[in-house]
Amino acid sequence: MKKIVGLTGVILIACMMISSLFAPANSVENTSATSDYSASQNNGMGESDYIIKAEKGYIVVYKKGEDKPYLTTDCRVSNLPKGDALYLEKGIEIKGKESLMKTLEDYCS
Repeated sequence: MKKIVGLTGVILIACMMISSLFAPANSVENTSATSDYSASQNNGMGESDYIIKAEKGYIVVYKKGEDKPYLTTDCRVSNLPKGDALYLEKGIEIKGKESLMKTLEDYCS
């Protein structure tokens, strides 16, 4: 009997952990992410502008106005919350290399 109760507990914990991976992102988190990106856009005056996009399931960086990718990451968009993935589908403008690196670190960590 103790084995059955223990096994049931382990299965319930595993189900909760798996379901948390597929839970939709909280809209409050998405709003705060937007304000973070807006703030980072105003940091670098005179620095290069970048566009971060989702392409073929990965995060890709372009220099503004160029068609050739500046940087292709190995970060999968499918690993991100739905709200972040939607922003990347539209493209996120970033000013300055430091802001770009910080943003990529946020997405890829």
